[in-house]
Formats: sequence, structure tokens, C-alpha cells
Amino acid sequence: MNYFAEKLIGLVLCTVFGFTALTGAPSASKEPSGTIALAPISVQPYLIEPTTTARSTIYIAPYSSSCEQFSALAINLGWDPDQRTVLESIIWRESNCTPNAINHKDPRKSFGLMQVNGFWLDYLRERGIITELEDLLHAETNLIAGLAIYNYGMERYGFGWGPWSTK
Repeated sequence: MNYFAEKLIGLVLCTVFGFTALTGAPSASKEPSGTIALAPISVQPYLIEPTTTARSTIYIAPYSSSCEQFSALAINLGWDPDQRTVLESIIWRESNCTPNAINHKDPRKSFGLMQVNGFWLDYLRERGIITELEDLLHAETNLIAGLAIYNYGMERYGFGWGPWSTK
């Protein structure tokens, strides 16, 4: 910045502050002279209460990555907190952390964060998790469906990540 610009900025600031001093600045101790109508604000808490019995509930940081937010949501929905790192990598690899992702190349189509495919439709319907495959495009529903599939794998094979490649 050159010398002239500094002088010009100084002149403007002195003029503004001088004018305020002459006319009198509004007092902070006085009541406001009028009312300002504010638009209604809908405040959504960042902590999403679990809809199932969760082992722990964690804060979903609003400035964290989408994968971190969805894995935190998964913990709040009942996933084991010890699985969070693997869950984040699966969500990233399967859908790039996009809840409405659809893989049309899969013969049965894969939906949502965890790319649950149509093979699981009857299983998830029987448990009341979904009514149609498009329900899997909702992040919460997809994570609950993923947990049901994970638990099925654990009960049947002792390894829940079978439907997803963890390598």
C-alpha cells in the first residue's frame, strides 16, 4: 500500500469517528426505539438422538467431513463405536459418502451410503426396515439396513463385513 492510500484511509476513518462523536453515538443502555421483525428460525440440533438402542451417543460435528458425520450418525443408530473407522472407509469406497448414490451397473442395483443391493430386499422388508429399494437412499435407513446385514453376517459367518470388501 502506498503512502497516499494510507492517508486516504486515515482521513475516512477520522471523518466517520468525528461525525459519530459530534452527533452522539447511540447509547447501549437505552431501549431500542423500534422493533425489528425477525424471520422464524428453525434450529436443528447436531446431536441426532438414536432411534435404536445404541451403546453410545456421540456429537456430530457440523464442520467435519461428510464421512465422519455419517459414521457418527451410524454410531448413534446402533453401530459399534469400534467399527467406526472401517465403516467410514466402506462408506467412502462404496458411495463417496453420498447418501443418494445409485450403482446402475450392479445387476440388482445398489443404493445409498453403503451401496446395499437389491439382493437384500426381502430380508430387509421382513424386518420392517424398508418397503422398497428407494428407501435405502435415506442415510438413516441405509445405515440401519447396513447394520442389519452386518449383524446377519456376524450371526451366520462370524464376520459381518462379508457383503462389503474391506480391502
